[in-house]
Amino acid sequence: MLLSKSLPANKKSKSSSKIGPVVQDVVPRSIADGSDKKCSYTCSCCPTISNWCVKDAFGIICCFVTWSLFLYGQFVVVIIIYMSKTYSLLNFINLFSMHFLAFLALSSYCRTMFSNPGAIPLNNATSEKLHKVCQRCIKRMDHHCIFVNNCVGQNNQKYFILFTFYTCVVAIYALIFLYFHLTTCITSNWTACPAWSPPVTLFFTIILALEAFCFSIFTAIMTGIQFVCIYTDTTGVEFFRGRSKSNLKRNSFLSSLKIVFGAQIGLTWLNPYSKPTGFITQNDEHISFDT
Repeated sequence: MLLSKSLPANKKSKSSSKIGPVVQDVVPRSIADGSDKKCSYTCSCCPTISNWCVKDAFGIICCFVTWSLFLYGQFVVVIIIYMSKTYSLLNFINLFSMHFLAFLALSSYCRTMFSNPGAIPLNNATSEKLHKVCQRCIKRMDHHCIFVNNCVGQNNQKYFILFTFYTCVVAIYALIFLYFHLTTCITSNWTACPAWSPPVTLFFTIILALEAFCFSIFTAIMTGIQFVCIYTDTTGVEFFRGRSKSNLKRNSFLSSLKIVFGAQIGLTWLNPYSKPTGFITQNDEHISFDT
């Protein structure tokens, strides 16, 4: 990932022709602003962004598939499993816990999808020195995720991590719950599960078990990669390209966590509705803004 070097206008010289992209100033503004579309490093997968939503047909299809898988899980848990159970406090707690975790996962998903990932249009850039021409720059771009149909950058990386984390927890919860449900049904010769016939119950629960297993593995890996990147102070693109900051000064693990999740350590780190605070740098000045 290449970053533009920010220089004051009065410090431009002939030597600037040797340093690649030169940016005279960087100004945070609405992503809907159509001006200053040239940028220094970009996500080539996001050619058109409007109102925080990427207009990509394949990405929208992936979003539809993701939501369908979540809804299928809710259908099996509520209709197939809980309709065959008698009311009890334990069953109510299990149902509430699973739905609450699913709510957090889907909330994090929507926040990731519809949040500005950190787009910073550049004002007054020297176009002849830019390597690429695009519509948006992404601050600390991690990667482009087709499942959320958005770039993952500084402003929405927290929501993406929460989405993968809560999805992993929900998937593991579902696997444990399915195991005990099927064990109860089989050991009782299906007398404890009278709502549906054994073939119907097995068909829907086995499909959900396979889905939950795949989700748990995939999201656990994604969450782990995100924390490795935070620990090494790199992005996902740099991680997969084998780049590191071993020869450069890098942030501590705690400092990197605060950049992603927010300066105040607490339960707000786990809240998808709590916004972190980001910083951009312009000519050695830090400008704080709510993301």
